[in-house]
Amino acid sequence: MMKAMVGAAVLFITALAVGWPQGVAADAAVGSSAAPAPPWAKSIEVVNDGAPVMLEADSSSRRRGTVGAGTRLGFTRRVFGEGCSTGVWYETSDELFICEGHVQPSGLPPGATRDELTGPGARLPQRYAFVRFDGTRAYAHPSDYFRNDYSEALGKGYGIVITGKQVYEGVEFIRTRRYLWIERGSVHFVDGSPFTGEKLRHGELLDVAWVSPRPAKLHATPNGRALKRLDRHQAVRIESSRGAWSQLAGGGWMRNADLARAGLVEPPEGVGATDRWIDIDIDEQVLVAYEGRQPTFATLVSTGRNSKQSETPLGVFQIWAKLEYSDMDDIERTDVDKNYSIQDVPWVQFFKGSYGFHAAFWHNDFGRRRSHGCINLSPADARYLFQFSQPVLPPGWNAILPMPEDRPTTVQVRARD
Repeated sequence: MMKAMVGAAVLFITALAVGWPQGVAADAAVGSSAAPAPPWAKSIEVVNDGAPVMLEADSSSRRRGTVGAGTRLGFTRRVFGEGCSTGVWYETSDELFICEGHVQPSGLPPGATRDELTGPGARLPQRYAFVRFDGTRAYAHPSDYFRNDYSEALGKGYGIVITGKQVYEGVEFIRTRRYLWIERGSVHFVDGSPFTGEKLRHGELLDVAWVSPRPAKLHATPNGRALKRLDRHQAVRIESSRGAWSQLAGGGWMRNADLARAGLVEPPEGVGATDRWIDIDIDEQVLVAYEGRQPTFATLVSTGRNSKQSETPLGVFQIWAKLEYSDMDDIERTDVDKNYSIQDVPWVQFFKGSYGFHAAFWHNDFGRRRSHGCINLSPADARYLFQFSQPVLPPGWNAILPMPEDRPTTVQVRARD
């Protein structure tokens, strides 16, 4: 949906690239063992959200990713190192390093936190809502509502993450991720589109298509009588094609113009026989995920609008960062009629600068170009691709930076000349 990323999103990406503020170096030899952790500690709990994990006990070494607050990591020992405020790092069970200042010993086993506001089977990892009215006021405490003593005003359409709720003096409030309170009636909750793509069995033909971009008729023969009307986004299987028409596997014919069809293509140069890669056809608004030459998944997407400022870049790329979530906005722009701001957009995968894949839970328009440059996916499809691509994000982490040995997933974006 978006390529502009400012505010917290930019700070988060910057933290990934250049690191947290540097601490003092330890006098002891870097990498040598420090005093052991308490004997009762079964894990270390991350206390600072987005705490960086490094390849060495040195803040100037290469960053592997970041970990979310509340996540408990397994560890093997404490070691002396550089750039940590305490001079000591924990070596994790997977031979990575995290500054002691970002963690605390825990008597619980390693594990990730869970969001209590999202129920089982929820489409989204957090509870999201959009502001209904311009100038909606957010308060430091619900009591401030009655004095009209507000901390900030939010624009209509701004997306927020809900982390709690409370009834105060008979008025229902919801708490945002930024620990501000908003009157419940000023927002509407969203669950995201129910649309999902099609998984393909090994050896199965890539014959899937979708009714798109609008509902369309199924005909008895090419140019023949209409049998019925198929809903938009309905998946169909193609038996054969004849000119401007395609015969469906279940019977009947449809105009090719009424279908968005997945097409089989060869892997880009350098993709191995078992490597995972993703192809995006801008003209069809269709994405296909592959392992080598075998298609494994296909779905509809929404790429950038057909304008110079919003086009999705064409070419062959590699995913350079995977984030569990990222803020996205353009609130610093003054050359647009309406700004947007959405907290914690989930399942983000960047492949060229700030262009990437992510869930778009604010629309159900897949199959049409409508984003600011990113590739919009339904929540279910964004989650699937996030788990499909390499490398896999470990539980409790909120970002990972691929390394060459991970065989990062290749992304091909193409269009007809």
